[in-house]
Amino acid sequence: MYGTITQIQITPDQLTELVRGAVRSELATYTPPAPVGADLPELLTRRQTADRFQVSLTTLHDWAKDSDDRPAVLVPLKINGRVRYRRADVLAALKESRRFKHTKAVEGRGQ
Repeated sequence: MYGTITQIQITPDQLTELVRGAVRSELATYTPPAPVGADLPELLTRRQTADRFQVSLTTLHDWAKDSDDRPAVLVPLKINGRVRYRRADVLAALKESRRFKHTKAVEGRGQ
């Protein structure tokens, strides 16, 4: 491959058609990725939500409470005595880059 040079004479119109044909064939087989969260139901159970965040049910319960340091991370819905979380709320919380730990506890460890 190295040291060998091959020259092909082609017009700009022919090159344009070759590129168009290649792009068309690629687009014909392209499947766009599913939107993030499309696999989630509209209302998630406590277990589904905890699994999505990779936290325990206790942590998820703590996140539902307002504290002095932070507002509630996720606010659950109570439907017929069962706890559910809206898909939109879960996806929004996943996108946020907030710190869930207390800053005082983290600062105290570094000293």
